[in-house]
Amino acid sequence: MEPEISVDTLPTPNPDALMFKVGEPFVARGTFEFTSPEAAADSALPRRLFSLAGVRQVLVTSRFVTVNKVSETSWPELVPSIKALIREHLASGEPAVSQVESVESLDTSSPLAAQISRLIDEEIRPAVAQDGGDVQFVGLTPESVVQIRLIGSCSSCPSSTATLAFGIERMITEEFPDVSGVIQV
Repeated sequence: MEPEISVDTLPTPNPDALMFKVGEPFVARGTFEFTSPEAAADSALPRRLFSLAGVRQVLVTSRFVTVNKVSETSWPELVPSIKALIREHLASGEPAVSQVESVESLDTSSPLAAQISRLIDEEIRPAVAQDGGDVQFVGLTPESVVQIRLIGSCSSCPSSTATLAFGIERMITEEFPDVSGVIQV
């Protein structure tokens, strides 16, 4: 008999989101966000997780899965079922996600936008990932305002405004003085 797959549960700053880690990657690379059962229809792991009442959002990365729940549902009700479904999925051998939904930078048409995107990918995304989320560079406005999208645990986190203002915006404007601000879209 094979030993049970260990699934570690890690807290995030968002009380309605938890990270789940296993010893093997869920996907080779990329970040995949699912905000509804319909969006997860072609992706095995998120589809399984959305079968649970109370699951509101699923983020799949190579290192972890973040599950956001509706506020009315308690974690003690969900966690054992989430862990069981993750184990079931890993035992099935199916790919976790359909590779078409990966979250990537949207606009890197100018040299400054490309540099900002690279900073986000190399410095900011790893830090945000430690809290079970991700950040997507959306674009740079003509007024030099960086547009980003917070996803995963960050999308509905009560401290996301502070993360944006005191972490992401500070880092970007220090590195690129021509940037006049950062907004979430």
